[in-house]
Amino acid sequence: MIKNSIFIKILVLFFIVIFMSVIFFYNSYLKERELNSAKIFFDYQIKQLHKNVEDQKLSSLALSVILSQNNKIQECFLDLNRSLCISNMNDIISNLSSVLMYKNIKIHLHTKDLKSYLRSWSPNNFGDNLSSFRNLLLEANKNKKSVAGVEIGIGGVFTRAVSNIIKQKQKLGTIEIMLDFEHISNFFKDQGIDLFVLVDKDKMIIDSDYHTNELLKDYYIANLNSANLNVVEILKDIDLTKKTFFIYKTHYFALSPMLDAGGKRIGFFVLHINKNIKEQNILQDYMLLNSLF
Repeated sequence: MIKNSIFIKILVLFFIVIFMSVIFFYNSYLKERELNSAKIFFDYQIKQLHKNVEDQKLSSLALSVILSQNNKIQECFLDLNRSLCISNMNDIISNLSSVLMYKNIKIHLHTKDLKSYLRSWSPNNFGDNLSSFRNLLLEANKNKKSVAGVEIGIGGVFTRAVSNIIKQKQKLGTIEIMLDFEHISNFFKDQGIDLFVLVDKDKMIIDSDYHTNELLKDYYIANLNSANLNVVEILKDIDLTKKTFFIYKTHYFALSPMLDAGGKRIGFFVLHINKNIKEQNILQDYMLLNSLF
């Protein structure tokens, strides 16, 4: 009887160990599957992000070409009348602002010797030489072609496109279309995904409009109006230079470097989801869909 009792106890213990092991390995499997699904999901979203940035660059490029041939733009230089130029610029921006991508559009006109002629957002700030730090402007001037890319200027970081303004084979100056990242940020927000456009503080021009944006130690948040600032405290503890994917409790982050037109890293794009928030359950929906196929 005693041997049978001991045997039963050993058998029960054995099955308990087996059961606990199965539970442990199954939970590990579920966590690994969730992690892999999250990485695949964010890989796709990062590709979508860069596609949106590229589309925005191409859109600004096309617009800069069209506006470089606009009579009102050309009159700004031919008549040397800045008051008329400001009025014409305001009319153009007002007409364009009905398009979501162009809602916050900025237009910068430059003289043919690469000085600022008119900033639509700051018309009284002009005459400064831009040749020392505006590579897109230099490239457009040197190669006599339209160019586009992400670049930092005094106004901050934007997708920028520059086209030469030519009238009867004479160069009058250049026009620059500047689009911020709020449109792209809102695109992801509609899907339940947060976007942070972070710019290295040591890459920023000192006079930039971002100088009061001190939420993060090493970065400015370029899309401050649409960013989810509730997540900033978590971002403070992430070393963006060492991670491309990061999980903190229920928060998932995916990171991608932001490169300027010359291929130099000037910051990071960060995508975020809190899977505990109903409006951000897109990741759970994606994982459920994956499990069905």
